Amino acid sequence: MKRSYIIAKALGLSMACSMVLAVTACGGKGTEVTSLTTESTTETTPMVTVAPTTVETTLLEYGMSIQDNDQAVTWKEDAIDAKVMYANVKTYLNVRKGPGPDYAGVAKFSKGMEIVVVAKTENGWYKTEDGFYVSGEYLSETVPS
Repeated sequence: MKRSYIIAKALGLSMACSMVLAVTACGGKGTEVTSLTTESTTETTPMVTVAPTTVETTLLEYGMSIQDNDQAVTWKEDAIDAKVMYANVKTYLNVRKGPGPDYAGVAKFSKGMEIVVVAKTENGWYKTEDGFYVSGEYLSETVPS
């Protein structure tokens, strides 16, 4: 009995020493348990219907409101019976205040657009019914393909 008593005491002492060493190794602090909690929230936003928008290129196309032509006429032009002609260009035909490329542009005609002309100048430009000018070089009497 003495022997089992001594073994039990030695075992108990050994366990106690192990715990002391473990606590000392941790800096004397107990074991800390960290628990992370994830919280999920749901927010409901009311649905709003928005009308679709169209993005337009800012290009002066004939047919919009533009100011009257204030360019003084200093060239010769002959009135003709009003007739429909068409813009025969790859992209756009410039509409100008006077009959020539040196005059200010005020708008553009798209390819195939109808143009009503009422006069022709001596240098081959046509006056539109609105009093502006386009080069006769880019007009045709038929719709271009």
